[in-house]
Amino acid sequence: MKIEVLSESGYLEALLGLSLSFYDHKQDIDEWWDVKKQVKAAKRAVILAGKGGGHDKFLRSINIQLYIQATRSFWSEFDTYGVGVTKNSSSTMHTLDKRPVTSNDFSEGTSIVLIKAFNNCLEEYKDKNSIYYKDITRLKDNLPEGWLQERQVSLNYASLANIISQRYNHRLKHWKEFYKIIVTLVSYPEFLPEI
Repeated sequence: MKIEVLSESGYLEALLGLSLSFYDHKQDIDEWWDVKKQVKAAKRAVILAGKGGGHDKFLRSINIQLYIQATRSFWSEFDTYGVGVTKNSSSTMHTLDKRPVTSNDFSEGTSIVLIKAFNNCLEEYKDKNSIYYKDITRLKDNLPEGWLQERQVSLNYASLANIISQRYNHRLKHWKEFYKIIVTLVSYPEFLPEI
């Protein structure tokens, strides 16, 4: 699995939103929202981040863009999360038939027998005399779950915290790997569940 943070945004805006209950309307917002209040809000945010129940709703305003390369088995689990998460992926259909696949196209541990079997299907797919000629459905149906696919993922810290809380103890080892990587990359790991 490979993960890169492409960008993060909305931190100060989220802190401002967290602090609006204390806003004194006698002042212009730009004057009121000074460094002292930002520091105080940052401390309050760390306390509220793990509380849930709406106390941590400011996390919805901190956006994060990720590049993730992971297996089809990981993505089938990740696709459970649709609220607050959008994804763009490389097209499996447009890449499967370009060349024979190698073990580098799959996660470690993917059976070489499965990879060879897929390449046999690919040969039949390209063979004009085969009954499977240009049968993309058959090609996709025979693609091992260890196939690595890239996606650009947009989400916020609330969604990310939810994913971690729900999946860390999942029996698929990919989730622990996801957590170990993501917590070292994000700007505000203190807002994520401590596992």
